[in-house]
Amino acid sequence: MTVSAFLPLLALFACSSKGDDTAAADDSQPKATAPDAPPLVVNELLARNDTANADEAGEFDDWVEIYNAGDRLVNFDGLYLTDDLATPTKWPLPAGAGLDTGKFLLVWCDGAPEQGDNHASFKLSAASEDLAIFMVADGFDPIRVDGIHYEQQQADLSAARVPDGSDNWQPGQVPTPGVSNGS
Repeated sequence: MTVSAFLPLLALFACSSKGDDTAAADDSQPKATAPDAPPLVVNELLARNDTANADEAGEFDDWVEIYNAGDRLVNFDGLYLTDDLATPTKWPLPAGAGLDTGKFLLVWCDGAPEQGDNHASFKLSAASEDLAIFMVADGFDPIRVDGIHYEQQQADLSAARVPDGSDNWQPGQVPTPGVSNGS
């Protein structure tokens, strides 16, 4: 008897549940629901800061502005910023801190976290890149809160949501770090 003659029997045996001692999944138990993402958005970014504004060390580093578009304080615990969607937990937002409604957080993307809490461990690419905020909650894969894929950036001009928190991205803006982008 050839091997091909046994294939239908092997397929039947593989699909059979007789003699299977594993317990079936208990569908009567409620499934955990992923928590709601906080109302944070990537609101503005400057990926080619040649002379626009300097950080506290006098360096012209790239930056991203995060905005709380919601109506409640958002605690940063479990929240991350990344420029690599395959690594959603690249840089944690400052532990123990938060952002009140309508407020802004400026994060320097300079690859120098030793310079302070608001200095990310990565730099932005002026060519093109993804930038996103992720949330990590117990028992769940990282959840994307917000993000943008931006294209080639011009020196000292930002890409910004106008008005703040909207879906309307405007490239080539005069940077407004830490304050409203206008209407």
